[in-house]
Amino acid sequence: MRWLRKLSTAIILIAVFGGMYYLISLQYPFHWNIVPFDYLKLYLMGMLITLQISIFSILLSFVIGVLGGIARVSKNETLRDLTGVYVTIFRNIPLLVIILLVYYGIGTIFDFPRFWAAVIALSTFEGAYIVEIIRGGIQSIPKAQFETADALGLSESQKFFDIILPQAFRNALPSLTGQFISLIKDSSLASVIAIEELTQRGNEVATMALASFESYITVALMYFTLTYVLSYASKIIERRFAIP
Repeated sequence: MRWLRKLSTAIILIAVFGGMYYLISLQYPFHWNIVPFDYLKLYLMGMLITLQISIFSILLSFVIGVLGGIARVSKNETLRDLTGVYVTIFRNIPLLVIILLVYYGIGTIFDFPRFWAAVIALSTFEGAYIVEIIRGGIQSIPKAQFETADALGLSESQKFFDIILPQAFRNALPSLTGQFISLIKDSSLASVIAIEELTQRGNEVATMALASFESYITVALMYFTLTYVLSYASKIIERRFAIP
């Protein structure tokens, strides 16, 4: 029975994590009375910055991904080649290096605030992956759809934005959700340029309270909450737009 299987899984997980916690507590005195409660405001401020970085990066990377995905299947060979170069470069350089390059390179030249340097770095990095997700979604559409649109005399913009892309988004939604979840987690790397997002706040609390384990467990749970909410919302949207 389904409920029995879920109960068994829950019992196993509780036993495993409970055992791990007990073994660690024999060597490490936890101070849950201090963390996170005495520093809750700092954690919430960090989460707010993480949300802001993530939302702006998701929007910008999605725009990059859609435009790049269309370019990848374009009849224009130059557009295809340029987009292919962009995807190849950004998918083969670590995000941490891109953040440092944007902040200490472009950011220094144009005097970018570190917040926007992180957004630009995240967007361009994640956008390269979204380009391929959108390309795959477009190419999953039967060729008959393209031929029908051409037979109706629709322009290229009408064909893509009215017929092809809505279907491509539906097909690509699970992969897009996974990429956006990765983006939220990757935003933690913004701490390397001293942005006071969630991970950086966790570092500060760990130092001030001398409670590293408690601080990073709290940070992990807060990231889990953010990504789980996004994943759950995606499942609802998938069911809403599923083909009967």
